[in-house]
Amino acid sequence: MLNAVGREIPEEILERTGKEVFQGNNYKDGKAFQKASPKVTPVMRNDHDKMVKDIHEALVKCNAHDGMTVSIHHHFREGDLVVCMVMEEIHKMGFKNITLSASSLGKAHDALVPMIEDGTIVNIESSGVRGKIGDAISHGKLKGLATMRSHGGRVRAIETGETHVDIAFIGAPSCDEYGNCSGMGGKTNCGVLSYAYVDAEMADYVVAVTDCLVDYPNYPAEINQTKVDYVCVVDQIGIPEKIATGAAKPTTDQRKILMAEYCTQVVANTPTSRTASLIRPVSAAHPSPPPSLCPRSWRRRTSIWVWASVV
Repeated sequence: MLNAVGREIPEEILERTGKEVFQGNNYKDGKAFQKASPKVTPVMRNDHDKMVKDIHEALVKCNAHDGMTVSIHHHFREGDLVVCMVMEEIHKMGFKNITLSASSLGKAHDALVPMIEDGTIVNIESSGVRGKIGDAISHGKLKGLATMRSHGGRVRAIETGETHVDIAFIGAPSCDEYGNCSGMGGKTNCGVLSYAYVDAEMADYVVAVTDCLVDYPNYPAEINQTKVDYVCVVDQIGIPEKIATGAAKPTTDQRKILMAEYCTQVVANTPTSRTASLIRPVSAAHPSPPPSLCPRSWRRRTSIWVWASVV
């Protein structure tokens, strides 16, 4: 069937996904979407915390099963160690037909290819795939569907229940024993955890994975304890030197630097930004922007910086 831009969409895909072809930018203007509701497990006892000893125990407590959907974010980019860590344990436990819903997949996740080939991973939902995973999908090794969405489209899919996340694993540079997560304050700072927020909000189970357990409360928390079921401490969640890569790689392009300066001026002159407590640097490689990108008046007003990465 032809869509609004003249591209032929296979009927098989429409039948398997229950979707219709793209019919124009404003086709769904005013259409109401029903949000899904997450499952919430209360913690009422005050004589224990949410700690688990390893990923294996977390999977057991989260009722891991064949055919589940597992979600993971990509804030660590090419330095990410969490995706492969989690999937290797799932593979070891023998689970099959997994849908991997990652906000992005890259070269750091090449080790997933054998799991695609043996049927551990049968569907992938992401904003993009690169490296050997992209090559494997292109050569027909993925048994199910590879669904690519924009970052906003991923949020919409999870919120409406189109994608139902059974277990979300959130790599947290710092976290306390009750699950207050931050993208800063640890050994693998990535700046923000915004890609993972919808996962924390909507998944049946949420596991925070950290290599830096801090005293309670970890404040300010970008993802707070009310969203997290378990906390797992591992040796390392990412490689700091590889975080500022890809879309987060620093640029020397003067046009992009000028765009970043304009963005910084907008934030600097927006009243709410002067007192916001959650404005954080994007990358551990850039704890603050260079003075040339910060208006003098803003430098006087606050010590909280925003690093605008424009690519």
